[in-house]
Amino acid sequence: MSNFNNNAYQSLVADLIGDTFYKDTSVSGRISFVRKYAEIVIRKILDIDPNKAVTLGAKNIQNRIKNLPNHEFIEAAVETVRGKGNQSTHTQYLEGFDSEDFDNVVDGLFDMLSYLLISYFEKYEFGSRNDVLYSFSMLPPIIRYKVLSFLYKKYPDNISVIDKLVLATVKAFSVDEATEWVEREKNALIKMGTVTEKAFNEIAEKEGIEFAELIRNNSPANMYILCKMKISEVGDMVNSRGVLYSDFESALPHYKSRRILIGDDLETTEFNDIMNFLYMGRKEKIREISNESNPYVILNFIS
Repeated sequence: MSNFNNNAYQSLVADLIGDTFYKDTSVSGRISFVRKYAEIVIRKILDIDPNKAVTLGAKNIQNRIKNLPNHEFIEAAVETVRGKGNQSTHTQYLEGFDSEDFDNVVDGLFDMLSYLLISYFEKYEFGSRNDVLYSFSMLPPIIRYKVLSFLYKKYPDNISVIDKLVLATVKAFSVDEATEWVEREKNALIKMGTVTEKAFNEIAEKEGIEFAELIRNNSPANMYILCKMKISEVGDMVNSRGVLYSDFESALPHYKSRRILIGDDLETTEFNDIMNFLYMGRKEKIREISNESNPYVILNFIS
């Protein structure tokens, strides 16, 4: 039985998210709140009982993190948050903080949140379920990018990862960055077909072998061509209409309308639990606010 329960932390997370992103708080204050929230994320990652104390720098916590799969990724993220987070709580640190410090800490936090999904997709292959892919697409592009970038390094032959990574790169960064990535990976992508044997067999089973052959014969010849097509199509859409959602707050209404996957099997319940945790404490954005100095700070919401 799991020690960590999302519901037990609902109120605390809502306060920390609110103080960090929705209130006009000092930069040092926001950084300290991110650090506190990061401790809750670590509790979830390590499945720690709520009655047990947790600090990011504690030796027992660091040792448990070292025993995690892909521990280097989460260690680096924790250290990013812990470094500035510790300074923000100590009165002997007099240099102050700026928006770049805050953005770096938030980036470390996003790595920690992404680790939850990385661990999930290490257990359940990315692309094996369409409903999971669809719900995953409800996340902010930067979270999807972080997850998919990591998965691609470990599973470079997974065409579902490649397909979604290209789209996330366009939306999180730009067409140019996505194009540069595709060109760097060109030699590998050219060697990959766009319809896997698994997908072909599933189509053949449902629709017949002739239809499956038709799909395969009319698909782009390789992943390089497909990625270039996706970049062009999505890039045109983003340039004309903008990104549909760029952060948790603007993605929230889309997630709320489609959020819970149907099923009580372990794969489904674990995914729903992670998604609910990621959105816990977030409020729906009703108006975009330009804040160049602190792009992660959002102020107008529907309660």
